[in-house]
Amino acid sequence: MMSSGALGLFVLAVCMSAGWCVPLKKTVYVTFPGDVLKNMTDMELAESYLKRFGYMNVQQRSGFQTMVSTPKALTRLQRQLGLEETGRLDKATITAMKAPRCGVPDVSSYRTFAGDRKWDHTDITYRVLNYSPDMEESLIDDAFARAFKVWSDVTPLTFTRLYDGIADIMVSFGKGEHGDGSPFDGKDGLLAHAFGPGDGIQGDAHFDDDENWTQGNGAVVKTLYGNADGALCHFPFLFEGKQYSTCTTEGRTDNLPWCATTADYGKDQKYGFCPSELLYTFDGNSNGKGCVFPFVFLGKTYDSCTTEGRSDGYRWCSTTDNFDVDKKFGFCPNRDTAVTGGNSEGEPCQFPFVFQGKQYDACTSEGRGDGKLWCATTSDYDADRKWGFCQDSGYSLFQVAAHEFGHALGLDHSNIRDALMYPIHMYMENFSLNKDDVEGIQFLYGPKTGPDPTPPGPIPTKKEPEPDVPTTESTIITTTHPVDPSQNACQIDKFDTITELKGELHFFKDGQYWKLSSKNKGGLKGAFSMSERWPALPAVIDTAFEDSATKNIYFFSGTKFWVYTGKSVLGPRSIEKLGLPSSVNKVEGSLQRGNGKVLLFSGENFWRLDVKRQTIDKGYPQFTDVVFGGVPNDAHDVFRFKGHSYFCRERFYWRMNSRKQVDRVGYVKYDILQCRNS
Repeated sequence: MMSSGALGLFVLAVCMSAGWCVPLKKTVYVTFPGDVLKNMTDMELAESYLKRFGYMNVQQRSGFQTMVSTPKALTRLQRQLGLEETGRLDKATITAMKAPRCGVPDVSSYRTFAGDRKWDHTDITYRVLNYSPDMEESLIDDAFARAFKVWSDVTPLTFTRLYDGIADIMVSFGKGEHGDGSPFDGKDGLLAHAFGPGDGIQGDAHFDDDENWTQGNGAVVKTLYGNADGALCHFPFLFEGKQYSTCTTEGRTDNLPWCATTADYGKDQKYGFCPSELLYTFDGNSNGKGCVFPFVFLGKTYDSCTTEGRSDGYRWCSTTDNFDVDKKFGFCPNRDTAVTGGNSEGEPCQFPFVFQGKQYDACTSEGRGDGKLWCATTSDYDADRKWGFCQDSGYSLFQVAAHEFGHALGLDHSNIRDALMYPIHMYMENFSLNKDDVEGIQFLYGPKTGPDPTPPGPIPTKKEPEPDVPTTESTIITTTHPVDPSQNACQIDKFDTITELKGELHFFKDGQYWKLSSKNKGGLKGAFSMSERWPALPAVIDTAFEDSATKNIYFFSGTKFWVYTGKSVLGPRSIEKLGLPSSVNKVEGSLQRGNGKVLLFSGENFWRLDVKRQTIDKGYPQFTDVVFGGVPNDAHDVFRFKGHSYFCRERFYWRMNSRKQVDRVGYVKYDILQCRNS
């Protein structure tokens, strides 16, 4: 067989000898809808990288910055990554900056959340809050269990899994802005991050669900039902003389995808069903039942899984024919041909498909300048323009988790290339801890005592029945909640606002509210209807505060505010009447400051309101991160409770003491509401 290089030389020789050659067809690149391109120059990439991972300090609002020269920072980076220390932005350094890696900064003094050095106990608990659609739940559980065993094999540490309540290490998957102030960046790049030991968010590990999570060498497809007892698919496999490299619906009339679990189905007759929303869903509130198509959601009919009604990008479906009536739903598992990125996240490739008038039976890089393989998720890209990137070998969830759990136990990054704690991810076929990893963890917790560790055994699973029609009773305790909030405050990840009124902390959400005594007497009360107590208010409240002098309660929603004096109400009035500029479209938080002053927060700024005079004081607005250093700029709830100021962002809060120091970061649901079974 002639190699591609030899073929190129052969063609060139023919062209030269003949004196002419038919010109090559010019490649036409296409702008794909929803494609996110990171078009940074090498210098821009370097500046961003050096700041993000702690080699150069980030410019503060005050203008103060510890000056670190770029050559010095590059040298420090090169030393950390084991590169030649040139102090220049050379090719090897640029390549390293583009490699997939952990999101934890390399320079520990730069960490946003400085945890304790180590845990003060050896029986560490962990809890898996949700799952990725990339792998079957039992495989994810097994990957995490094996990742913890990496560290328990060489230390006195033990790891116990909890299924509710607060664990030392809370493990979750998320995308982009997932609520902790350290956003993920889409596919590739940052894979995961974790926080050092401590209370609240400390110790927790987050995994980027825009990645393709596997065992490190391609899609892992665990079968259900069939006659293979849950064995993994064998790719490729033969069926009726044709070779298949993905699950198929050939030979079936019910459209359920299946695969052989040996190389030749005709010979061995071993098979199982592949993950499909028709078989089961995960998390949600339907105990794993499969999707029902079509289904109705907000009056519209859907024939496939959808992301409508959700801001996190996860695909879901109703498990009855009418979600509006039954409120039953689940999240859709990714099929083995599911795409990532593009504008069809999680949808399977559709083969064949038409692109620029030509038919394709496999993934292609046509139309792209970066060489990435893609496919259409409908039969005609030209008409529908729906697409995504084809799956690659993915990232080993086990190895990435073992690295992140090292951070959760107190380890920093290593500069040893073969170490697990090296910041750049490199898949190792036959993984074992490096001496540097062992010395680091044993420095914190000491060596393991007792007999040598035994090889990890399989995670116990409940054997499924093999009915004629597959059933889908889930054996996993799930945590994700319905699209609509229920009467249970513990089922709400993000409240409209939180504020203290009449000595009780109030939690508002979509026309309802709950109350929690400042003395924690009687626990959480509610839900109550806002319309019964404050009938003039809209369903969504952005913030509220009680004037300490008059006991009047101010409510804000959008650009309007209302003032309740007992049962009497003034408003709605424009917030511009208070002196706020027209550019402010809502007030997202408020803090009482005494002497009739209240701070009003919106975006990156805050204003000081003189409540009695109904005017904004001179010298405002000011930048939130200058006065309240260490809290998120985009907090959506700001309130005062038990002598502390709280700044909330998504599921998390930053607590600030009277010296304007952040003394705790934690979960609203678990730390403030004290939810145990959500």
